[in-house]
Amino acid sequence: MLDLLARLISGSVNWAQRRSHARRMREYSGISPRATVGLESKLIGPRQHFLIGEQSYLNRAHLSCGPHSRVVIGRSCAIGYNVSIKAITHSLAKPTNNEAGPIIHLERDIVIGDDCWIGDNVYIREGVTLGNNVIVGANSVVTRSVPDNRVVAGTPARVIKEL
Repeated sequence: MLDLLARLISGSVNWAQRRSHARRMREYSGISPRATVGLESKLIGPRQHFLIGEQSYLNRAHLSCGPHSRVVIGRSCAIGYNVSIKAITHSLAKPTNNEAGPIIHLERDIVIGDDCWIGDNVYIREGVTLGNNVIVGANSVVTRSVPDNRVVAGTPARVIKEL
């Protein structure tokens, strides 16, 4: 029984992976050393275009931006599992590479204010700004900006309560 318990405990935390992840996160100058970025999170785009405030944490999130866009997350934010925050997308005019030329991307900053809580499986599209103290319900798709002190949910997300 003790052998089984030891295997479970030792297998549950890969310390080498955590140290390696911590070193990679230090390369992002805009991420506060007091922020937590989950091991399986993905940040795709120029490193200097990600800004994450102190005491914020991301579970298994996916953040994307391009050379002309940024993702800014304020202080004390909680970002749930499988959240996608994408400041870059394909254009409708030219969404793929083909004989006519390369993909055309659209880029617009995403700004998330302080003290926000974003539930699991949320998608936030390019150009959205969330004010301070905003709660986004799980499984929502945020297509428009949200003012301070609101709870939004749904697909597309709508204001369901003022705080």
